[in-house]
Amino acid sequence: MVQFGVAISGDRLIDDYISISKLVDDSDFTNLSIYDDLLFKPAWPILSVIAANTERIMIGPAVLNPYLTHPAVIAANITMINEISRGRAFLGIGRGAFLEFLDMEVQRPLTAVKESIEIIQNLTSGIQTPYKGKIFSLKEGAYLRWDPGTRKIPIMVGTWGKRMSKLAGMTANEVKASPLWNSDYSQSLRSQMDKGAKLAGRKVEEISLTLGVLTSVDHDSSIAKEYASNSLAIYLPHLHPMTEDMDVPLHEIEEVRNLSNIGNYAEAAKLISDETLDKFSLYGTPTEVRSKITSLISTAPVDKIEFGSPLGPNSLEAINLLKTEVIPWFS
Repeated sequence: MVQFGVAISGDRLIDDYISISKLVDDSDFTNLSIYDDLLFKPAWPILSVIAANTERIMIGPAVLNPYLTHPAVIAANITMINEISRGRAFLGIGRGAFLEFLDMEVQRPLTAVKESIEIIQNLTSGIQTPYKGKIFSLKEGAYLRWDPGTRKIPIMVGTWGKRMSKLAGMTANEVKASPLWNSDYSQSLRSQMDKGAKLAGRKVEEISLTLGVLTSVDHDSSIAKEYASNSLAIYLPHLHPMTEDMDVPLHEIEEVRNLSNIGNYAEAAKLISDETLDKFSLYGTPTEVRSKITSLISTAPVDKIEFGSPLGPNSLEAINLLKTEVIPWFS
């Protein structure tokens, strides 16, 4: 049975996160993710507040990258979130996005993520053995100066890349591809995850596939579509190579990029075709959203759908619509 989660970005007032997290916690959603997108509010302080105001749901950043924060610092932070939430933390990690705004070169992302996972797993498990990697290392004496507990914190790899999905199959608990709403591409990622799992001697069912999808639900379908388009305008220029594999025209991406880079998302959204929008977003009335979910899960090997920002014109109302008029149909 498919599960459902919620993901929100770092562009809200802290009281909004408290209200949203309490609503999600009081629903049939399994988790709440906080984006750690560059130049948005950072995930860690938001997660601390959410951890203290929820009781049931899994919570975590989705996703962090090791180029801005050393894996040892990530390990310390996620251990604290796990403590505050009383064992409900998970960690999302990947190569990162938007780093071109800092003129940063992402070097050897597969190696960087692999070593990060290994260091984080060692530190959060209380292992005090030195680690020598090609990019990241821990010398003698590099361990957490408190008892991190015995719980193994689940690792989710955020990626739409096939090689990274294979790595996740070898090392992680979950792959989250976001934003994505396409059965064929989901199947290709699942295939790579399974290859990685088999190479590592793992069972393929040990690793789950989550589709994170730009979501916009409202009783007015046209309004829902508008909000979905505006949100995709932020992300579309950064979705290579997924956009290439799904035949999104280069001229469309570049035209959207030119306006998106200067913050003119409303005008950029007008340049996104319906065909492109439907590949990365889930939008419409609750009835339309139910129909689209039914269609996708009938053909895609998906374990969880994570409804992502913008959610709708009003996030609380949108989550309540998903809570009451969408996910009960799939239980």
